[in-house]
Amino acid sequence: MMGDEFFKKENPVRWLFEQFPELNASQIAKAMGINETLFRNYINGSKRPSAERIVDIENFLHKLAKELSETHLL
Repeated sequence: MMGDEFFKKENPVRWLFEQFPELNASQIAKAMGINETLFRNYINGSKRPSAERIVDIENFLHKLAKELSETHLL
């Protein structure tokens, strides 16, 4: 059986969306300007994102997390 680190290395985008199922892949793709079908293909493993694309996705999610952490509802 494959370990989590192996799976993360082989398909980090899929690994991320399995770790955080509350993330909406379609909305993230739209916000990033990535074709939704292509983005879903990254997640299901039928396409492999380049290292640069992985960094772009990671940077986008970090920016989103920062914005969320700075949001106050009251």
